[in-house]
Amino acid sequence: MFFSASVGFVKYLSESMTPFQIVFFRQIMGVAFMLPWLLRVGLRVIHTDRLSLHCLRAFFSYAGMAASYYAFTMIYIADAVALQFTTPLFTTILAILFLNENVRLHRWLALFFGFVGVLIIVRPGFIEIGLGIPIALIAAVFYAGSNVTNRALSRTDATASILFYSFILQIPLATIPAVATWVTPELADIPFLFGFGVIAIAAQWCLTRALAVAEASLVEPVMFVRLPCVTVIGYFLFAQIPDNWTWIGAIVIFMSTYLLARLEAKQLKN
Repeated sequence: MFFSASVGFVKYLSESMTPFQIVFFRQIMGVAFMLPWLLRVGLRVIHTDRLSLHCLRAFFSYAGMAASYYAFTMIYIADAVALQFTTPLFTTILAILFLNENVRLHRWLALFFGFVGVLIIVRPGFIEIGLGIPIALIAAVFYAGSNVTNRALSRTDATASILFYSFILQIPLATIPAVATWVTPELADIPFLFGFGVIAIAAQWCLTRALAVAEASLVEPVMFVRLPCVTVIGYFLFAQIPDNWTWIGAIVIFMSTYLLARLEAKQLKN
């Protein structure tokens, strides 16, 4: 839900500033929100022996955000989010290769039918493919890398520590593109920037915590619920009317996610 709301903020703010600035402000506000917590608990909580992996995750996360935010400005936000649902496929592959995760059959089936839902929405070969589509897919690849490194870090580092390093290490990456494309924000945008910062941080905390207590190949399919939420936001706030194929694909995605959750619950009981 938080990720869906943040997409709405990005779409609104992109009308008056560049996607690179939005990413930059997100990281600045993330550090600002975490500093009081850090001063209260002390620097010991962010101690890590895996700084290089934190840097790699920061790169993946920044590249994914920059690409996805840019895609939101080029195509319908529901379509952009749908395309990013290929992230579980990449995440699952990377989790197998680098985390040695055992992906059970029902998870493969959930991923398969979730991806079928995405194909129903995108309909490759039947609709014109603009630049926004490959950019959204590139974002999915980078997000997959971020999720897998997040999962690896969660084995040794606390959730708050992972979040802090994610925000602080992305500031240098975000500064140069933001300065190069700088547009001074209007006073009316400040409340929306603040609201976006709060929502984005909440979303990142939820995802980081989820990846700490569950396998990446399980967490990703659950993220499919973003699509119907974003579709509603696009319809009511930006007059983006999805076609019937979007709703059919969303139903397929919802069903695959629901069945996955039911099967996982049964396994936990057994």
